Amino acid sequence: MSLRRSWAIGRHEIRMLMDDPGTIVFLILMPLLMMSVMKPLFALSLQADGFAGASGAEQAVPGMAAMFASFSASFAGFGFFREHGWGTWDRLRASSATTPDIMIGKLGPVLGVSLFQLFSLFGLGVLLLGLTISGSLVALVMIIIAFSLAMLGFGMAITALSRTSLQLNTYANIGGIVFAAVGGALVPVTVLPQWVQSLAQATPTYWAMQGFLATILKGEGITDAIPGTLVLLAFAGVFASIAAVKFRFEETKVFYA
Repeated sequence: MSLRRSWAIGRHEIRMLMDDPGTIVFLILMPLLMMSVMKPLFALSLQADGFAGASGAEQAVPGMAAMFASFSASFAGFGFFREHGWGTWDRLRASSATTPDIMIGKLGPVLGVSLFQLFSLFGLGVLLLGLTISGSLVALVMIIIAFSLAMLGFGMAITALSRTSLQLNTYANIGGIVFAAVGGALVPVTVLPQWVQSLAQATPTYWAMQGFLATILKGEGITDAIPGTLVLLAFAGVFASIAAVKFRFEETKVFYA
């Protein structure tokens, strides 16, 4: 394994992600707009749950951040599909870069973008929407990192299961909507039907939202965040295992630009 070769591949991936201005709109501006729109509604919901001084940002910021992080899971796959679309995948495989070099180079920037997105949205939530974090910042960072890894694993799993980029996009959108709706990102889990609440724990978004809300609203610390962090890492491991079993380097994938 060569970090130099991985970095060369990674630089290319970063350039491709950042060359499209729509990336920033999707990652940062759209979630911010949704946070602003949803904040008053969430304020009523949180106050009804007993958080009398809640402004709504406590649910709006982590909820919209988690939802859009789920939607961006497809970024993990587009780097692979582009290579097939441009006819450069076999050339990359035939280069001196090993399989670990390629995987690190392709996935490292995606993880970096996910972390950048989440940290930026929480920071902008504090600056622009009045979000107050009453608990441990370290605990919040733990949940963010673990959730980013879970979403990266999900992105690789759906990449391995997809033959075309349209399938990849479909899986990412369906997964993002289901994770957000069931996991408590769109509305608090407490207002969902009981049967949905029973399913919520089967989504990584649920554990991320529970960790975010416990840290932001309840003032919980590092020790309290450990169980949720471990569950999110377990999700990452399961998704990564699916990807490892199903992903075939020799398989031809179809990229629709």
